[in-house]
Amino acid sequence: MFRSLFIYLSATIVFAIFFAAIVLDPLYIQAIKQDELAYTRGINQVVSEDVFNHQDKQARLSYWAERFSYRFSLKTYADIDLPEPLLNQLKGREVFADISSGWAIDNINLYYYHPGCDCYLIMTKNYGSHGLLHKYLLSFLGIVILCIAVFIFCYVYQHKKQVRKLSKVYKAYGKGLFSVRADISTAAPYSLLANTFNQMASQIEALLQEQRTLVHGVSHDLRTPIARLRFALDMSRGCQTVEQYQDKLQDMDLDLDELDSLVNEWLFYAQMGSQPALIDRENLQLSELLSNTVNKVKVLYPSIESSLDLQSGWIDGDTQLLNRCFENLIINAFKFADSQIKISLINRNQQRVVLIEDDGSGIKKESQEQIMQPFVKLDSSRSNEGFGLGLAIVKSILDKHHAQLTIKDSSLGGACFMVIFKSCNKHQGQNTK
Repeated sequence: MFRSLFIYLSATIVFAIFFAAIVLDPLYIQAIKQDELAYTRGINQVVSEDVFNHQDKQARLSYWAERFSYRFSLKTYADIDLPEPLLNQLKGREVFADISSGWAIDNINLYYYHPGCDCYLIMTKNYGSHGLLHKYLLSFLGIVILCIAVFIFCYVYQHKKQVRKLSKVYKAYGKGLFSVRADISTAAPYSLLANTFNQMASQIEALLQEQRTLVHGVSHDLRTPIARLRFALDMSRGCQTVEQYQDKLQDMDLDLDELDSLVNEWLFYAQMGSQPALIDRENLQLSELLSNTVNKVKVLYPSIESSLDLQSGWIDGDTQLLNRCFENLIINAFKFADSQIKISLINRNQQRVVLIEDDGSGIKKESQEQIMQPFVKLDSSRSNEGFGLGLAIVKSILDKHHAQLTIKDSSLGGACFMVIFKSCNKHQGQNTK
């Protein structure tokens, strides 16, 4: 490929040089013709007056040839040796210029018609680059072509080397070695391409790791309800009464509900990761969404006091996804609070900041990033229940909204989940409580 490219580029440049010479040659000849005609009109007048007033015309022509850089001769139309097309152009003209240009020599023939003798005064001159000058011009052209060829070779070789490096990285990816990275210290555009390769490999690595985590987490969480189902089924064989049998069926039904919830959570999380573009954005009032969610959840936890401090704030987002996101966060706050939770919405510059706080046991700083990974359950009381997918789903939803989720210590003594959205300036309202 690169050998063909080198030959193609070299041939193209050589062809371009010759083509330019062919195209520009007529313009060069026309310029010489205009200069020569302007310069020789006076010479023609001087030489013709002198020659036609002397008997020995050849001697006078030789005399003037020594004075000017032209060779002079007198010929009738019949004696002129020119190709037929040029003779036809010469006939009937008072002045005619026949100029031919070569690589090293330009031949100039000027014909001035004199009706007194019915003949032409012919002026001939050769611009020549003879000897060393001729060789110099040819050598110069050869060196120029050689330098261009060397430059093209080096240019093509560098590209070939970079493509080979990227090809090795690509083959490594084909073997599943996604830890290999391309060198981004090269010149553009290969640095951009290498960076794209590295980003692709990082994304694939993350997806594979997430897939392994999902498979491991699902298989681990499936064991417990399946084991309980098998145990209840074995126990049901020894039931003596209908009431005992119904109790075992009730236990199995609860285990099936847990399995169903696990599968639904897993499918939803997988869908969020595999369909990043599916998000139905609309302009929504975040304070209303938070207030409605709290009112819906707090009836399940009557012993926990909830307080709202919500400013009016509009954002662009998917109402259904954000409902699920904040419902999960608020349920967690109620579930792990000792006596109270607090929900705040603050307008800060061009951002909407949501704070969900509780007075529970909190989350250790070293675990705050880890807890948002799928199927991660900490040893603290905050993670004894559920499948470990809740916060992973929350983070995935917020990532689709380009929102930031961080965990810090709450002023109430427990954990504080802080969500930061970019604001939407449409329909700004007053504070609501």
